[in-house]
Amino acid sequence: MAHRIIVVTPAGRHLYMACLARYVLADDSIDEWHLWDNCRKESDRLYIRELAARHKKIRLIEVEGADGQVGSINRFYPHARDADAFYIKMDDDLVYLPPHLGRDLYARASSERDRYAWWSPMVINNAICSWLLKYHSRLHIDAPLSASAACETGWRSAEFAACLHNKFLEAMAAGAADIFRVPDFEIALSRFSINCIGFFGEEAAASGDDFCPLGVDDEEWISAVWPSRIGRPGHILGDLLVSHFSFYPQDKVLRQSDLIARYYRLAGLAVPELAARKRAEWNVKALFGVKPAPLPSFVRLPDAI
Repeated sequence: MAHRIIVVTPAGRHLYMACLARYVLADDSIDEWHLWDNCRKESDRLYIRELAARHKKIRLIEVEGADGQVGSINRFYPHARDADAFYIKMDDDLVYLPPHLGRDLYARASSERDRYAWWSPMVINNAICSWLLKYHSRLHIDAPLSASAACETGWRSAEFAACLHNKFLEAMAAGAADIFRVPDFEIALSRFSINCIGFFGEEAAASGDDFCPLGVDDEEWISAVWPSRIGRPGHILGDLLVSHFSFYPQDKVLRQSDLIARYYRLAGLAVPELAARKRAEWNVKALFGVKPAPLPSFVRLPDAI
């Protein structure tokens, strides 16, 4: 059975979503893009409404009680239960997607549907994916990383995230994305940050509200609790690469860097004005309270790329 491929995004921060929109709207393998209106600012709400008005692929989803908080996201999952759909939940701050991600993620999921509960690409700036990069990719990573979604370095450190993004962008510019690819890995009995995760609507419908109840951490539940109850782990597809800009402990510092501008350029977009912030290669002073100095090289590309 062929499924509609539907991206769902808790929306939406304009700064990041403009970049994500470039990729989702260009991917003709994605049939629909559902924007879950969980905006905190009216300016962001206006942006997603204008975006939806311009593109037939986009559908706005509004639910009562959504207030922009993370806990509101659970209210939207009942809108991801169509039996003929394969859903890909994408964070609104994904800033790079490969061509035809919808098709490729769906094809892999369809081929192993009876074995896994969910599927994720390899995510740049995802704590567990960073751990996989350290031990299973061609990158050289000296930072202390643990195989935990709450890793103090992989989840919290803006310094590490900036180094990782920088090297990913360098590799992309050199046509060397393969450096970041790893073998596929199963994820079982472990929380995984669901920055980009695919699942079948039929499976969500069969579980009903147990797919993601109200009042729970949706990432913990969907990545670990729900799979444990249906007896199937999750699956990271190590040859599909996407990039996630920041977790909230990293966001303020990373937004003061040149990284978002570089991701805009990678997407072929004009670089936005970022509220006249003072920007350097990235803001070391904001991190350490000291004058800018050479950054430690936590992440290095191979000598030959």
